[in-house]
Amino acid sequence: MKEILDSRFLVTHYTADDEGILSRTRAKLSSLRKERRGVLPSIVIAEVTNAVCQEGGRDKALAQLRSLEHAGLEIVPLDVELARDAGLLKCVHRDVAMADCIVAATALRLGGRVVTDDPHFSKIKGLRTTWI
Repeated sequence: MKEILDSRFLVTHYTADDEGILSRTRAKLSSLRKERRGVLPSIVIAEVTNAVCQEGGRDKALAQLRSLEHAGLEIVPLDVELARDAGLLKCVHRDVAMADCIVAATALRLGGRVVTDDPHFSKIKGLRTTWI
């Protein structure tokens, strides 16, 4: 089953001070790469780049972006159909961020699950989630 990475997973991975958490995020990424099950929505690239840039500066953000681009994850761009599906999810789930609706629509399209600890995703019917 495909696993769609939410920005919270990657921000946790990049900012974890706890070795136990970092070990689990590394293991999850390694498994997803090896098994070719990892999916990275393009909106997550924008969110993570912004978060890392604000925390560590532009150079760190660009380095992390290059790492993500070569991480062996399937990058899914936002196309018209995905945008439509995300917009319809947002219409029903007004308290869920648009970026999260895009991630959810990606997971629903691919029949996968979202790697996140964000409780907003539990509101979306039929969406599966997992965490480290």
